[in-house]
Amino acid sequence: MSQTIQNDSKTFLVLNPAAGKGKGKKNFQAIHDRLKEKFPHLTTRVSEYPGHLTEIGKEAAAEGCQRIISIGGDGTPFELINGLYANGKPPQKIQLSMIPAGTGNSFLRDFGDISQQRWIDAALNGNTRPVDLIEFQYVKDGKEIKKYFINIMGVGLIADILKLTNERLKFLGAFGYSIAVLIRLFKGMNNRMNITVDGQPFEIKNSALVISNSKFTGGQMKIAPMADSGDGKVDMVVFHQVNRREIIDIFSKVFKGTHVLHPKVKVYSGSEFEIRAEPTQLLMADGELLGETPMKLKVLPNELSILV
Repeated sequence: MSQTIQNDSKTFLVLNPAAGKGKGKKNFQAIHDRLKEKFPHLTTRVSEYPGHLTEIGKEAAAEGCQRIISIGGDGTPFELINGLYANGKPPQKIQLSMIPAGTGNSFLRDFGDISQQRWIDAALNGNTRPVDLIEFQYVKDGKEIKKYFINIMGVGLIADILKLTNERLKFLGAFGYSIAVLIRLFKGMNNRMNITVDGQPFEIKNSALVISNSKFTGGQMKIAPMADSGDGKVDMVVFHQVNRREIIDIFSKVFKGTHVLHPKVKVYSGSEFEIRAEPTQLLMADGELLGETPMKLKVLPNELSILV
């Protein structure tokens, strides 16, 4: 279902200059000028330091912003949304537009073409689509923290891969993530996780998993091919007790989404999840490394509106 918004609504244009090796900066002035014609009350903000996007999100909520147009990658809306919701649900409904300028731009791939021009047009035409927001709690430095994501959460192996990518392979772009997968796989897995999905408990061992609100991660990896960002549920894809050879075989099928047909890959769909692990497992959400398990989450159905 779509709706329109008024041109005189308060609009923030937010640039993450660090995304995609500065990709967003290249066309920023031209994008700004086009949007300024459409939205005369446009407020422009540029992220200047780590965590600044979260502060901008807080500012937008406090100022009664009704529309945020971001230029960046998957981590940009993650930080903005967590700023918007830092003091609870914003008093006004905020509509988000994402102009891709990152390495993977995974979330937008669910909606087709990820060219900048397509998403600039989306920001200008005012049509929206409701999407789910995922609220979750986890532990960092012994404290429980609440955050939100819209794309994907990785538990254990997947978060380890992102950590390796960020620390050693970021310069390779999306290809670096694929290399990190292969490097990390050779270490294998040794864990026990107790999981509850919509009140139903079960246990897995020596496994990895992702919890996805949309189909793609790491650029073009179709990690959760049946996921729907607006169905009120998330898909948990479990790689169950896979050895190195098996997981490499599975990984080769991820780009087409056929890995879910492998007998050791299971998909669970639900609206509330809880995970406890021994040893504790590293977490990532929307490309950002966080803390560790225990973790619990719930889906907030159709909480956000995305300009499409």
